[in-house]
Amino acid sequence: MGGAFTANPDLKPTLNTDMMTSAEQTKADPQTLVYKIKPEAVWSDGTPIDAKDFQFQKDTSDGATCKDCAPASTAGYDQIASLTPSDNGKTVTVVMKKPYSDWQGLFTTLYPAHLAAAHGDLTTPKGLAASYAWLDKTQPTYSNGPYMISAADKLTSVTLVPNPKWYGKVKPSLDKLVFRIITEQTQEVPALQNNEVQAIYPQPNADIVQQVGAIQGVDSYLGKGLVWEHLDFNTTGKVLSDKVLRTAIFTTVNRQAVIDKTIGQFVPGAKPINNHMYLPGQPGYKDNVTATGQGSGDVAKAKKMLTDAGYTGVGSALKNKNGDSVTIRCSFTAGNQLRQQSCQLLQAQLGALGVTVKPTPVDSLGETLDKGDFDMIIFAWVGAPFVVANAQSIFKLKGGGDYGKNNDPAMEALLDAASSETDQAKVQDNMNKADVALTADAYNLPLFQKPTFLAAYANIANIRDNATSVGPPYLVQTWGIRSS
Repeated sequence: MGGAFTANPDLKPTLNTDMMTSAEQTKADPQTLVYKIKPEAVWSDGTPIDAKDFQFQKDTSDGATCKDCAPASTAGYDQIASLTPSDNGKTVTVVMKKPYSDWQGLFTTLYPAHLAAAHGDLTTPKGLAASYAWLDKTQPTYSNGPYMISAADKLTSVTLVPNPKWYGKVKPSLDKLVFRIITEQTQEVPALQNNEVQAIYPQPNADIVQQVGAIQGVDSYLGKGLVWEHLDFNTTGKVLSDKVLRTAIFTTVNRQAVIDKTIGQFVPGAKPINNHMYLPGQPGYKDNVTATGQGSGDVAKAKKMLTDAGYTGVGSALKNKNGDSVTIRCSFTAGNQLRQQSCQLLQAQLGALGVTVKPTPVDSLGETLDKGDFDMIIFAWVGAPFVVANAQSIFKLKGGGDYGKNNDPAMEALLDAASSETDQAKVQDNMNKADVALTADAYNLPLFQKPTFLAAYANIANIRDNATSVGPPYLVQTWGIRSS
């Protein structure tokens, strides 16, 4: 569901001008934000989009008002002091308890409060939790965008049709839009080649890029994305709870060697990324990893760390001080060839340390992460224009994305300090201090910035890449079929 701002390919927060007349900070102390919703903006049943939807988003995203709602992140919402409607609900005035640097990341998603109210009292924590649970488990029959869901099967496809109450400037030109769910990566190119789908947005590897290039009538685009691959530990494990071992493993990992055998095959000059908070090219990016030796492939340095810490079998069959063998699973999404290859390369690299690595495919990445059923895992995060809020959701222990249970209150305090700044130089300083602390935790090792790859038949009009989490559908109402 759309909201006040969206993320465009330029990586800057952009006002959703279909829905909003304006959204701006009108006062610095206390920080005051005023949102003006267009009079014509309505839900697909004709109900106005208004302050009640903003209030519902705030209340279900703030642990103080709904501890059982468990949103992916409470960042910013827990700093709201008041939310006041006016102009028949079409103006929303928000006053913050303290400044929030990523305020444009608030209310980027809205849900219909009038429908939620039928499933719980929105003035009570219990009612909010019940309504939130209903929204979470129920296929949406509502929309505030150009299309709405007409049918869905979580295993096969989602079908969209035009929203008859769409109020935006550009009306949808397609009668139906089907998003196919293809879980086996090797089946994406054949589906495109057989015209079973007209566009794909896969996680690229050398084979996919080459195969798509051979399909007549298909255009493709390979670009730098905000997606970054990383290697994470589950710090609650019996052997991986030891930071010395985690640091030694990360020091043994040779990221450039992994890159050269994976994305380097189709992205010339690809290099490791060296920051958890910012990606190369974003303001604030600086190298906080290289100086630590992590990702360098320095086996001798890693061996010395372990020997000094009392490990035995260093370089042959590693055991910790308690005599526990260091055998770890390297988990990856089943069917993802790039990650499978990365785990196999890590298996060989860590063998030099005496660590036994077992590449382990998992059918459901989300379920594996939620359950913490992994030792070491490769997956990706998607960067965002809202850098602070993004980091809080990923790296804070209660942020929703800290699947490996890293626990660093000092690092979290630096993220919170960045969140409360409006001076961007101070924001970036605090974020980089937090990054230095996170690097020292040896919990998450950035690997590389993954390229995006969009391929579509040439007669498909206006489909464009968007490296943010919004993806190519960010302007779905403009998609169409060119006349022959």
